[in-house]
Amino acid sequence: MTQTEAAVSAPRSAVDVLLPADIAAARPLGVWAIALLCLLPAACYYALLLSLGSTGFFDPLPHGLTFNSMLLHLLQGRFDVDPAAIGDEGFLRDGATYAYFGVFPALFRAAFLGLRDFASIDFTRLSCLAAVCLMAFFKLLAALTVGRRAAGERGGIVLVLLALTLLAGGAQIHFLRPSIFQETGLWADAFAAVFIYLAVRGLLLQTGFTPRLLTGMAAAAGLCLLTRVSTALGLYVALGLLWLVLAWRTWRAGSPRVELVRLCRPILVLVCFAAVTAFINYRRWANPLTFVDMTAQILALTQHPDRLVRVREYGEFNPIRLLYGLQYYFLPLGLWRGGSGELLWEQFQERTIDFIELPPGSLLLSEPLLIGLAIYGLARLRRQKVLPRPELAIPLLAGLLVPIVLIVTAIAMTFRYRLEFYPFLELCAFIGLAFVLTKARPPRRLLLAGAMVSIASAHVFWLLYMLSPFGQASDVLGDVGALDFYARLLH
Repeated sequence: MTQTEAAVSAPRSAVDVLLPADIAAARPLGVWAIALLCLLPAACYYALLLSLGSTGFFDPLPHGLTFNSMLLHLLQGRFDVDPAAIGDEGFLRDGATYAYFGVFPALFRAAFLGLRDFASIDFTRLSCLAAVCLMAFFKLLAALTVGRRAAGERGGIVLVLLALTLLAGGAQIHFLRPSIFQETGLWADAFAAVFIYLAVRGLLLQTGFTPRLLTGMAAAAGLCLLTRVSTALGLYVALGLLWLVLAWRTWRAGSPRVELVRLCRPILVLVCFAAVTAFINYRRWANPLTFVDMTAQILALTQHPDRLVRVREYGEFNPIRLLYGLQYYFLPLGLWRGGSGELLWEQFQERTIDFIELPPGSLLLSEPLLIGLAIYGLARLRRQKVLPRPELAIPLLAGLLVPIVLIVTAIAMTFRYRLEFYPFLELCAFIGLAFVLTKARPPRRLLLAGAMVSIASAHVFWLLYMLSPFGQASDVLGDVGALDFYARLLH
């Protein structure tokens, strides 16, 4: 057989099927190139969705100058914000007004400090766009990395379906409602996407979790900590558990001391980011371990004193809310009215939960492809040898469960908090994708249906989210149910 014949008959990876031959030959740079090429039209579409309903991309939004103010104050060595910028979402302490948001969105605006009118330009939409593009790029890279290990031409179709779903569905579409609240969530998920991409490389590639790769994961977790603590806590715990396993193996193998020293670099990065965050917390709340002081919130002190009662009696996180939280995010029956005319479990909600926000959304409906791949990945994790080190997925997944547990027991439940589910679901889904791509006959029709439903439902939920006023659902709905409420809005 000639070399040409051998090349033609050899099985091709899914990335080879997806990419043109000249790009695929240049891997891994080719993978980055194709991800960027796919991202360009997606970025234009994201910008369009973010700008709908406005007259300009930099139109002012409520509280939209908060991070401008935060950056200008940080440059002066101050950690408060302009009361006029944050409004009633601020927190009062010792005569100054503070925001509880992480500082990274403010640091992002440092690139625009040279603009003459910097203090009055609202960069919220631009920041959301940058975050969602970074998020989509690294999720696509993770999918392509999985594809590089898969043989078989049919696997390319599966990879294309997932790539389309990642770019035109899921978290990349659902949450494109510009606000400073959404901005921090998008940046946190973007850093989580970087973390998951590096985790996928460590699980799939023969080089494994090198100190350099672990240091990259630590940097992603640290930047996330400067953005949103709940998401970052999952990344910190996941990396910490993984590091303990790797350190134990290195020590048991009798490796040279230099290997153990190199393995300490990611821990040093984590500690440095934690120290910076602790310092910021101290300057804001006089306590390095306090991320937000609910008793100092202007909104609670002036308009919702019952919020302080709930915090005092049930805390910001309480297992008593677990079942209610699970139904809210997976089967939101609590936003529908029962025979008595009240929302289901309304009394429980009013007693233990600060507020429930619209729209009703189910991850089961909005993410069928992702959840299907995730379930398949978990089921096959210990049965197949596609992953060189499948056991190392366990500590990662255990850590990524932490934000989910926090969010389903939190004192507030909102549509945007669904972002906390994605790091866990996506890592499981990428593992499932690795197994699916090795099958001789992947269930293409089922996967196609899942992709179509995911993309369509993402846009439906985005529209509902854009139409839904912020605030307590029972107050917004009035005396009607959720279905009648949206029917009236759409008419």
